[in-house]
Amino acid sequence: MKRYQKLGLLGLIIFSTISLASNKGEASIFKPEMVNSPLVQKMFSFIEKNREKVIQEWIYLTEIPAPSGHEQKRAEYVKKQFEASGLDEVFIDPSCNVIGIWRGTGQGKKIIMSAHMDTVFQGVWEIKVKREGNLLKAPGIGDDTANVVNLLWSIRALKQAGFKPKNTYYFMGSVGEEIGFVGMEAFLDSTKEKFDLVIALDGDLGKVHYGALGFGGGRITFRGPGAHTMQSRGVPNPNLAVAKAIESICEIELPSKPAEKWTIINVGMIGGGKIRNAVSEESYFTVDLRSANQEELEKAQTKIRKICQDAASEVGVELKMNLNERSKAYQIPGAGDSFLVRTVFDILKFLEVREIEVDPLGSTEANVGIEKGILSVNLGRTYGRYKHTLSEQAEIDGLFLAMKQILLLVFCLQ
Repeated sequence: MKRYQKLGLLGLIIFSTISLASNKGEASIFKPEMVNSPLVQKMFSFIEKNREKVIQEWIYLTEIPAPSGHEQKRAEYVKKQFEASGLDEVFIDPSCNVIGIWRGTGQGKKIIMSAHMDTVFQGVWEIKVKREGNLLKAPGIGDDTANVVNLLWSIRALKQAGFKPKNTYYFMGSVGEEIGFVGMEAFLDSTKEKFDLVIALDGDLGKVHYGALGFGGGRITFRGPGAHTMQSRGVPNPNLAVAKAIESICEIELPSKPAEKWTIINVGMIGGGKIRNAVSEESYFTVDLRSANQEELEKAQTKIRKICQDAASEVGVELKMNLNERSKAYQIPGAGDSFLVRTVFDILKFLEVREIEVDPLGSTEANVGIEKGILSVNLGRTYGRYKHTLSEQAEIDGLFLAMKQILLLVFCLQ
């Protein structure tokens, strides 16, 4: 077996193999000998025998445009496939999520396994996939169409192998993930069921998040009276307020460790003025603030507000701030040492997945489960490049490796 890389984020080891191997916390329920089970071998053989069918369905699904809010055609297709797979109940809920229930014995857990059907590509209505060796290229080929395919074929493999679950699974093709986890949030807010686990099929293969990243920042605008350059002496200049504010914001001290307090700020956009020879009447910049810890997020957000207020007062301009207060950071105590995280890690290690990263900085539908106190993680779809661009690429071999991680997890959760 190849040596796996130490876990990291931005060069920081945030979840070490020493911690995972220690006696602290819960034990992994994966054992390498499980892979020799006839049931597991049947499942693995099934997906390999159907390799070309898997790829062709992946291409077919990708070529169905599904920007957020327009997932209906994919939803119809996924519903038909859930029904054909023999799930116990299949329906489309009021939010347009497709739900397929596979009921267990009643003695196990209730588990949601989701893959989001939507893509970020608003206005892209014609998609053609290019296949070049081990790569497929098209907008949305990876995020998250690859995991919709993973979900469908994992269900088929489990059914074909004769798997009999103790747990009850709610398989979901969800909507609106790219615009704020809309479908998952609506489902969990409306259901009366109590779930034990949420497994979001999203992200790059090898990336596992057990915490919910919080988002702050937003757009900050300064306004003044404006003036021609010749009459500008002493006129309040919004551009000066922007400059002062950005300089101070970039000097805010932010924690990089422990991982559960990791926080970062980026000034992503800046603009203002309409002509060269006049003082700007309106100037703005944007801040992207992210943190694994809600207290740190709020502290940074408070500092940003104060800095901008002081800059506006010093320069003598008006201030308008539109900052995100909704996307909070959540952590479940002990989640990093839970049986679920340890099991997923051991599966990835066994499969020799490259660049394994386990951290609390999630931004997937698992966030919704974590917010509600449900132990939740994400599982990656394949290896990919250029996500959220029209040049998006995904590796074919990685998809089959990702399917194996799903099948092994479902198998050992029994």
